[in-house]
Amino acid sequence: MNEQKVKVTGRNVAIALGIICIILAVGLVGSMVNYTMVTNNKDATYRDYTWSHSHSNSDYDSLHNAYQNYVATHSYSNAEYDAYVANHHYTDAEYNYLGDIVNLAKSSVWVDDETISQPASSYTTWTPTFSASYAGYVSVWVQTSTTTNTYVRVIYSAYGVNYDHQIGVGTGGTAVFPVLPSSTIEIRVGNSNLFSGATETVTITFHY
Repeated sequence: MNEQKVKVTGRNVAIALGIICIILAVGLVGSMVNYTMVTNNKDATYRDYTWSHSHSNSDYDSLHNAYQNYVATHSYSNAEYDAYVANHHYTDAEYNYLGDIVNLAKSSVWVDDETISQPASSYTTWTPTFSASYAGYVSVWVQTSTTTNTYVRVIYSAYGVNYDHQIGVGTGGTAVFPVLPSSTIEIRVGNSNLFSGATETVTITFHY
């Protein structure tokens, strides 16, 4: 009886070991297949990278020649550099002058305390017209006028802008107009009286 039990137990152990071996064999085969697929994918990726990043000798030669041409056309000698520095050097006074222009701190008097007269419904203008090399503004100060119908008008064309604006100043006052760089700035001081003329004292200043 005991011998029969031993035989049955041995047979069961053998069957269990056989099943375990089969499971291990299947797992090993699966691992090998998976490893092969991963290896093949890596090889394919490497080939793709190598293909997309490979260049022939002619490609490198072309890049090298382009670089040499750039260096040849963009290099300067010491003498050329020194000449450039000498021609583009500014004193403190010049820097201050340019700074004043940027801040509209410079000014030029175009008409200084001048007395003018015109008939009824007419105006006085200055010839030749005024010229401005910088953008800025013009202030027209009518110190005195014999009429309440005094006006100031500024006309010019520059950079595609046709400027024409008029401001009334009565018996006296200041009219201010923005200006662009132009060589044909016309300034008129007149009156809109229907029956009598007028006399004005005028100062015109360009600020830039």
